[in-house]
Amino acid sequence: MQFTKYFRARPAGETRMVRNPRFLYRAGGVVLFLSGLLCGVYLAFPEEVLRQRLVYELEARFPIQVDLGTAGLRPLLTLAGEKGIIRSLDRHEEIGSIERFRVSPLWAGIFTGDPGVKGKLLVGSGELDLRWQRSGLLTMGATVLPVDIPLSTGSGIRFAGVLTSGQMTTAAPLQKASKSLIDFSFEQAALQGLEALTRDAAGLRLGTMSLRMTGQGTLFYIDRLEATGGDVVVSGKGTLMLVKENPQNSQINLKVSVRAGSQEDPTMANFIQLAGSPLSDGSRNLHLTGTLAKPVIR
Repeated sequence: MQFTKYFRARPAGETRMVRNPRFLYRAGGVVLFLSGLLCGVYLAFPEEVLRQRLVYELEARFPIQVDLGTAGLRPLLTLAGEKGIIRSLDRHEEIGSIERFRVSPLWAGIFTGDPGVKGKLLVGSGELDLRWQRSGLLTMGATVLPVDIPLSTGSGIRFAGVLTSGQMTTAAPLQKASKSLIDFSFEQAALQGLEALTRDAAGLRLGTMSLRMTGQGTLFYIDRLEATGGDVVVSGKGTLMLVKENPQNSQINLKVSVRAGSQEDPTMANFIQLAGSPLSDGSRNLHLTGTLAKPVIR
């Protein structure tokens, strides 16, 4: 006898979910609930609390004061805003300004067990990228970033220029075993506030400048310090003992070779001739000690 007309094979695509539509309803309900929960968190997230927390973390780990302007939450818990000012600890000297900023969680760190944040700061056509993890590891990279940094409080001497490229790997806060690497390149570098030595409103022009330092803990070795194309030609090596609480009190021990650059005004050349013994190329060896705020030249 043939029974095929009474019994048919179940189609391959028919599953348990089709036989039990309640499962589909429950799964859909869970998806809707999670979607609503995420939207609620995003819409009701306390942006001001997050902004204040970011300022607190920056000021707790770096010797700076931070003022951030308006900020709002973007998708993926990204805090974005405009206008910010970074000042020294006494809140009198402005170290830098921020036009726009963006900070978000470092999601990959969740899987490695070392979460953190990543951020981008924009100033004009320049930008600064950073990554900061809970273990303390801090990496930064900068391109075409204008800088204007006071070297000593009340003296009016500032280091200004354009950081064309910069890389830094360190820890925040620094520990005894922390390894650091700093490699900066500048253009249009100058020491402002020394116009009396050059009779130039731009100050003491250093031209193209490079700085490379390696360190462990708070002791940094200045492996390369060079400046060419300005009022002076500089080459030197030395050490820097960083004072984390107030970097201007950091102890410096630097031996440099200095000679006058190509300039029409002989003021700087005459000043250099007063220091040290001349070498065959006309340069003079100088020994710089003291602190960054009060250096002593020998």
